[in-house]
Amino acid sequence: MALDLYIDGFAFCTQPPQPQDFAPWFEARRLRRMETQSAQILLASCQALEMAGQPVAQEKPFALSLGIGPGSLQNTCKFIDSILQDGDDLSSPTAFAGSVHNSAGLTLSLFLNLRGPCVTSGQFNTSFGAALLTAQNFLYSSMAPYVLVAVADSLNPLTDALREKYPRLFSGEVQGDYPPHTAAAFLISARKTPHTKAQITDFQFSCQQTADVPSLGEGWAPLAAAPAIQLCSLLKQKERTFEVKDVSLGVCTVIKGEIFHAY
Repeated sequence: MALDLYIDGFAFCTQPPQPQDFAPWFEARRLRRMETQSAQILLASCQALEMAGQPVAQEKPFALSLGIGPGSLQNTCKFIDSILQDGDDLSSPTAFAGSVHNSAGLTLSLFLNLRGPCVTSGQFNTSFGAALLTAQNFLYSSMAPYVLVAVADSLNPLTDALREKYPRLFSGEVQGDYPPHTAAAFLISARKTPHTKAQITDFQFSCQQTADVPSLGEGWAPLAAAPAIQLCSLLKQKERTFEVKDVSLGVCTVIKGEIFHAY
């Protein structure tokens, strides 16, 4: 598929958003029940749209391609706790609704007034590459003039407490001080605009040979947003070109491009 991809706006979020962070766009009362992952992905999307010179709350025919790792573990744990405490009949429907992978997609569609097609890719580490591939197909098929590509992570905070006690069981979890919740967003178009920040000149999302596939105990962790945040960081630098390469679970994602420093 030969198609130019342009990045008009981008942003990432690695800390829990505060109500005042949304002050330019939404009233705080609309966010009071929003869990961390959805709030982060909404904030990054608002900032990406604003960078691209696009209205945040106005209705838009934009498509949405969402990449999620293990989903919202915060709401998943709340839902399981409600089953244990209150039984199946009285379990929390609110926590359940927020635990499904497409809950963040619903949040973005409602708050940002997106009226194009929406697809959520839940493929752990490879979710960002899958979301970008979906966006490429949306633009190739002329289904929308722009695609909002958003990706988010949610790591279980209990793993830090249990990893030392059960090192073999949690050997595949993230090492170091990676934030428990992260998100990134990009506004992608098929043509250059006055707001374009960079061009993706090469995008490959392909399978690797079986011998190159790591086992789950060899440093693997469900970090869907990691390559997306890396791309945001590279776009902020003063280099002429950028390259992001991520190999995980037998899938290789390669993104190369050119940065337009005029912005």
